[in-house]
Amino acid sequence: MATLIVTRDARIFVDPSAALAPVRYGLPPHRLELDALEDSIHRVESELKDADIVVVTHYHYDHHDPGFKIPAERYSSKLVLVKDPLRNINVSQRIRASRFLRVLRAAGARVQVADGQKVRVGRTEVTFSVPIPHGNTTKLGYVLMLRVEEGGDSVGYSSDVEGPLDGRVVDFLCGSRITIVDGPPTYLVGRAYTREDVDRAVDNLARLSRCVEVLVVDHHLMRDLNYPALFVRVSELSGRQPISAAELLGRQPSLLEARRRELYGVLEEE
Repeated sequence: MATLIVTRDARIFVDPSAALAPVRYGLPPHRLELDALEDSIHRVESELKDADIVVVTHYHYDHHDPGFKIPAERYSSKLVLVKDPLRNINVSQRIRASRFLRVLRAAGARVQVADGQKVRVGRTEVTFSVPIPHGNTTKLGYVLMLRVEEGGDSVGYSSDVEGPLDGRVVDFLCGSRITIVDGPPTYLVGRAYTREDVDRAVDNLARLSRCVEVLVVDHHLMRDLNYPALFVRVSELSGRQPISAAELLGRQPSLLEARRRELYGVLEEE
């Protein structure tokens, strides 16, 4: 979900990190995934170096890097807007937040809690939501959504709302020209997610699709090779087709994690 938003006033890097599931479908990351991760981290670090503002919506490692892969000095002198490390947060993220904030301050970053706040840089305004649950339970903590607006243009970013399941997500992001949503984790149906959750996510995505110009659905949904079927359902309800983040950039989705069984079963034999 690492997203760079560039306005005439600032380069705003949201959730500058990347990570792989240590186990998916009973398998560790394939070498092609590891290569892709290395490339992603290199690109994230390169863009982070030139960013003016950094946003961290929550403290999962695919959304923040506490100096593991990206040198802490990349945050030097930057304004870093973060999810509140003490309130509306679960235990594991509170521990990670404490470690991360120590790294940021040691590197000379200017840290500011962003929950429910507005930050203005020139003509650019960044608006943050109140904390929203990370999916269908609060066990995984809370995340911040945001909107970046400048000169009549706008980008909305959901972070990990897993759907969306909460109607407040639609209300907050509605009206953005481009809205980037993480989508439902359909690969977890039968375990941590239900069919009813998927249906609610589809309904909310359809609502959102009708009130934004471009709806990008990615992240959790792209761990399922059958993601186009959900796009079809949203399109049937809204009359508008969502796209993936890759398609927003004019590329085809590669879905390496979703293809992990295939990668081990086919490519390792070649």
